[in-house]
Amino acid sequence: MSTTNKISLYGFNNLTKSLSFSFYKVHYLDNDKVSKQYDQFINENYNAHKLSELLTHICHAIGGNVLNIASQDYQPHGASVTLMMSEEAQPESLVAHLDKSHLCIHTYPDDNPQNKLAIFRADIELSTCGVISPLKVINTLINHFNAEVIDIDYRIRGMTRDSHGNKLFIDDSVVTISDSFNAMVKSNYQFQDNNLSQYNLFHTKLARQQSSLVDIIFAAEDINLSPTQLSLLQQQVNHEINSLFIQKTNEATDK
Repeated sequence: MSTTNKISLYGFNNLTKSLSFSFYKVHYLDNDKVSKQYDQFINENYNAHKLSELLTHICHAIGGNVLNIASQDYQPHGASVTLMMSEEAQPESLVAHLDKSHLCIHTYPDDNPQNKLAIFRADIELSTCGVISPLKVINTLINHFNAEVIDIDYRIRGMTRDSHGNKLFIDDSVVTISDSFNAMVKSNYQFQDNNLSQYNLFHTKLARQQSSLVDIIFAAEDINLSPTQLSLLQQQVNHEINSLFIQKTNEATDK
């Protein structure tokens, strides 16, 4: 078997750390013209090329090298990108020693907005082996997507060994995901932790404390809503965010 393009491994362990996000962004689309502008915005800002740039940035931020990227755009919208990465080579060895780490992203634009509210979802997974920790980019990603609701899972699988040969099933002091949030995230979001630490499973859900209609109304400069309409819209948006946060269907659907 040819060894061309193969990566040499040393000091390798199979402790795998997987960090997964679901970002939910809500936009109000007032009319068909605005809906078309919104579709164009999604295709321009969340296409495979843009997402590849984002994953490349994440890879470098956590101390990795890009090995290869596979990407795909979909019709009428949406995209997927997978990036294979290695840990950065150490100066004394010049050998990369991870070949089983990856980043991937999938986008899910809303094809059927309800009550003129479109929900855009983006899922990201960072799966690393060895010393790289995906937790380093939590705040960067939260800031990048500026989402109304965020669902985060962190799971550690496999094992490694210490210098005495003892098995280790976790190699850091993770207690809860929210410990990694910076002050800005903590002030902008309410969050709820649900952990099974004995199984190395951690889960946190976030919802924006206050959602400004300036961020929610798409093409707001072209839309003129009365104070009463704005008040009703704010209530509607708050209800939508709450339903995403607690994963409860709308009352109208429940009946």
